[in-house]
Amino acid sequence: MKTIKFAISGTLILFIIISCGGNSQTELAKLKKQQALLERKIRDLEKAGVLAGDDKLDAGKFRFVGISDVRPDVFDHFIRVQGKLDADQNVGVFAEVPGAISARYADVGQNVVKGQVLAQIDDQQIQKQMESLKTQYNFAADMYEKQKRLWDQKIGSEVQYLQSKTSKESFEQQISALNEQLEKFKIKSPVDGSVEECNIRAGSVVSPDPHSAAFRVVAFRNMKVSGEVSEAYAARVQPGDKAIIYFPDIDKQVEARIDFVSRYIDPSNRTFMIESRISKIFPGMKANMVAIIQINDYHAENSILVPMNVVQKDKNGSYVYVVRRKDDHDGAFKQPVIIGNTYNGVAEILSGLAVNDKIVTAGFQELIDGEYVRYDKPVNAPLGSSN
Repeated sequence: MKTIKFAISGTLILFIIISCGGNSQTELAKLKKQQALLERKIRDLEKAGVLAGDDKLDAGKFRFVGISDVRPDVFDHFIRVQGKLDADQNVGVFAEVPGAISARYADVGQNVVKGQVLAQIDDQQIQKQMESLKTQYNFAADMYEKQKRLWDQKIGSEVQYLQSKTSKESFEQQISALNEQLEKFKIKSPVDGSVEECNIRAGSVVSPDPHSAAFRVVAFRNMKVSGEVSEAYAARVQPGDKAIIYFPDIDKQVEARIDFVSRYIDPSNRTFMIESRISKIFPGMKANMVAIIQINDYHAENSILVPMNVVQKDKNGSYVYVVRRKDDHDGAFKQPVIIGNTYNGVAEILSGLAVNDKIVTAGFQELIDGEYVRYDKPVNAPLGSSN
């Protein structure tokens, strides 16, 4: 191709030299005009890929690119929040009355059952009152039995009988109330579980302080993860949404569903609470362990996905380069696209692309619209994945 071009140019130059030798300025101008015309035709032929019967462009005129075929794929968008692991029954056990601990019956790591006494608060004063009441009750009960036998025989007055009965019942009520009070001196487990925290010992003083638990009992049978989600996602997060929960401290992951979505926005941080129960328990799980919650707030089947880095922008909007045939050769062309959701470096294309389109995924940075390209066979894999 270049040899023919140089031959033509050489012939023209020879004519020019001969003409100049003859001092013919008119002839020289005519030849220069012919030369310019011929060179323009040569450029046009080279651009069209046809020169001296050759219908193929010079390989150097093609830009090498990488391409991928567009194929339908699943697109998932996730909201990522940090939460914490908790037990369904994670209970702080508090003293109901003030006093000194006279005995402790449970310690950290011990399994306990609901109602089991964990510690005893000193109740000597109440026990003394109970002894006195029981003595009075025994006397009142004896008097009642005697009056009842007499009254059954129609001996004595009804008033005496009723007085003895009332006195007996009064002491019974006092004893019952005192027994209820004595029970408050016992610190009991409200649930079945294991003692995970113990903040008392014999001799220490306790009080009904809601900020100072004597024990913490946790039941690890039913675990849940809770987290706070930004108000911006209030309309996108619903009960039943799929969730992927990751525990970085033990490097474990589990799939779950969002079981609870609060209808209350915390005014201090503009977030709402979510909860998700998990059925699988891994070794090393602990209450209040950090959990990364990924909430699947958007799911679409048969989506067209492209890597975010291949999407470019100009004054007209977003576009990608697609490969199409041009003059029996492959060329790269700008294709306007409309982008939907994006996640994890992947963009969902709502319009502009179709299945089996060839997208330029490498070498697109310096492409010119309509430029000829060459490429290796595309890899048979999805363009992008949102997971």
